[in-house]
Amino acid sequence: MNGWWFAAGCVGLYLLLWAFSARKWRKQALALAERRPNPSREEFPVMLAGDCERDVAEFLWDELLPEWSCWYAGLTPHPDDDYLKDLPIDDEEPQDWFEHYCDSRGLDWQRWANWDRNRPTTVRNFARWLQSGLAPAADAAE
Repeated sequence: MNGWWFAAGCVGLYLLLWAFSARKWRKQALALAERRPNPSREEFPVMLAGDCERDVAEFLWDELLPEWSCWYAGLTPHPDDDYLKDLPIDDEEPQDWFEHYCDSRGLDWQRWANWDRNRPTTVRNFARWLQSGLAPAADAAE
């Protein structure tokens, strides 16, 4: 019977830690929403106009909005958000966004230019990277 109490204690501790983390993450999202404007679907591509084509911006809006709004109702992606620092987004999630982008356009994500790890992880930089396309060496090999 002691094993059951131990298991129940572990589950209870996990739930308690998750509740505290979720509260912290919601506060972090609220602070983000208060310190900058929350663009609309129409405003977002305009804000990224110098960085990427409209279809890239619209893809990012559709891909990122669920991630942003799950933490705070009304929170929308902003080009200057650092998605790894400003929100509790798993650092592997951008790879999923990238693969969805490539799959939706019939591109081979493995032939893409590598992300420069010195570059800040902002939505704007991610949009620029998506816009940049395949690595020049990959194009020349064809």
